[in-house]
Amino acid sequence: MSFPFEQFIQLAKSESKSEDYIKECISYAISLSEKSLPVIFSLEHLAITIGIQSKYLRDLLGESKNGINYNHEHKYSRYNYFKLNKRRGGFREIMSPSKDLKFIQKWILVNILSKYPLALSCNGFVENKSIFDNAKVHEKSDIILKIDLLKFYDTITEKRVYGVFKSLGYINNLAYTFAKITTAKHRDSYWLGFNDDSKTILKNLVQVKPPILPQGAPTSPMLANIVATRMDYRFEGLARKMNFNYSRYADDLTFSSNSSSQLPSLSTIKNIIEEEGFFINKEKIKYMKKGAKQYVTGLSTTNGINVSKRYRKNISEHIYYCRKFGVNSHLAARKEEFPNFNPIKFHNWLYGHICFINSINKKASKILLEDFNKIDWFL
Repeated sequence: MSFPFEQFIQLAKSESKSEDYIKECISYAISLSEKSLPVIFSLEHLAITIGIQSKYLRDLLGESKNGINYNHEHKYSRYNYFKLNKRRGGFREIMSPSKDLKFIQKWILVNILSKYPLALSCNGFVENKSIFDNAKVHEKSDIILKIDLLKFYDTITEKRVYGVFKSLGYINNLAYTFAKITTAKHRDSYWLGFNDDSKTILKNLVQVKPPILPQGAPTSPMLANIVATRMDYRFEGLARKMNFNYSRYADDLTFSSNSSSQLPSLSTIKNIIEEEGFFINKEKIKYMKKGAKQYVTGLSTTNGINVSKRYRKNISEHIYYCRKFGVNSHLAARKEEFPNFNPIKFHNWLYGHICFINSINKKASKILLEDFNKIDWFL
């Protein structure tokens, strides 16, 4: 969206604005336009640009017209809280924004955040990139080191998000507005649910309980990528110097090499991660040597990129039993695994997994799909 410079200058002059004021506004507009970012001067201007009422936006943020916070907790009622079980135990608390808030966040994502140039090593939640691209970097390596970041979103606070929008060129008050729109406070029970190690490592966050990136907001993945960009650049630079490979998919960091001596030490990795405001999840550090199973973001990298045999076998077995005994009988036998599933829901679940396999291994998916199409879904 181009900024009407001439129209702005004429209007400012008609309102008797000073030359210094006009020059400063034009300089600000040029710096944003050069980055293909929307030129926005205030919260009211933001509301007009998005197409919503400024009063609603202020109410959403809990602000009065003079910018004073009159109810800091007001905006947090705009989220619905629910929990998703993790594959390996525990749960992930999701904060789902209301329909109106989600609309605003999506506007910010599309018009502002998507314009940010990420590091080449960043593969998660990036257009035209996938877990395949992330795994491909480490194909047929002698050694792979996998490291997870501890509570990735939780360490990205409102203050850090403010810094993102400030670095893009937006004025202080507007950068703060963007940060408030895209962060939220968890309930106290969330922080109390951390294990002892996490509470110790993240003790400052646990004590303060600041607004952070909510899992469930459309802006969170891209903001997390942007905040982690400097860390990515540092590891890319080190990789060129030491001749190893590096990639990141969200909070999963992967290092690989054809010689273990070419990998950076854990202490070096830890120092860079902590200097960039993140922490290592000590329980998820894993070395995988050639000759043993090697996986990156769930895909096998040993002999080309592939979905694991176990995964493909599991889908093949579901198809086999559906054909042999009928879909309803199979679901009845697997009631614990598929509670409240009906044939239509199971059809979509199974087809989705076949499509995923197709994105990685077309030959394997073709055989599965042929057998899948032979299932009688009415039995």
